[in-house]
Amino acid sequence: MKKIALSLVIVLGTITAATAQTAEEIIAKSIEARGGAAKLNALKSMRMENVISVMGMEIPSTSVIVHNRGMRNETEVMGQKIVVGVDGNKGWMVNPMTGSTTPIPMPDDQLKNSMSQMDLSGMANYKAAGATVELLGKEAVDGNDAYKIKMTTKEGGVSTYFISAKNFYPIRMDMSGEVNGQAFSAQTKMSDYRVIDGIAFPFLMEVNSPQGAVVVNTKKLEVNPTVDESIFVQPKN
Repeated sequence: MKKIALSLVIVLGTITAATAQTAEEIIAKSIEARGGAAKLNALKSMRMENVISVMGMEIPSTSVIVHNRGMRNETEVMGQKIVVGVDGNKGWMVNPMTGSTTPIPMPDDQLKNSMSQMDLSGMANYKAAGATVELLGKEAVDGNDAYKIKMTTKEGGVSTYFISAKNFYPIRMDMSGEVNGQAFSAQTKMSDYRVIDGIAFPFLMEVNSPQGAVVVNTKKLEVNPTVDESIFVQPKN
């Protein structure tokens, strides 16, 4: 019996070792599932037309991003146009909803968060960017098994990714930080992946935070459009 028990322990240990995966291996599979590092690194610009559902309203929004160069977001709320722009390492905004009809500088913490969105390669270059990853095990997300991976940037920012054990698409991201001097946390679920020019993008994102729930539905997505980068420059007052 002792020999049988020992044999079972060895066999089970071998199976576990063979099936265990590291955070690096899971992320590599996720990068490949989305189209591969070469495709993601060839992503230089994007233009998206979205509809944002919040507080019973359907709000149209357009975003233009040039990889690590600039971004511009225009959102129309109750007939008022809110514009947010990032030009290199400078950010600005025009928000008539707050009584401001001329451009004002973007707060530093909001600018930092916006600049992180300008990296279109996603996880493809996390090592080169100085980020580290840690596998925290598995967890169910809406009934689907997902690998739970903690990613820490070289600046100390922490995000937790949930990567589908079935197709290796990222299906949820938890993050926390500070905006306008106030602590915030948000959970974003990604679904309805569609392949555009060989790259899989989520066309539906559900964001939940203490401030409420927001659903972002992408209606149109263009890959590598020609962008006039002057749109990122802060307009004169």
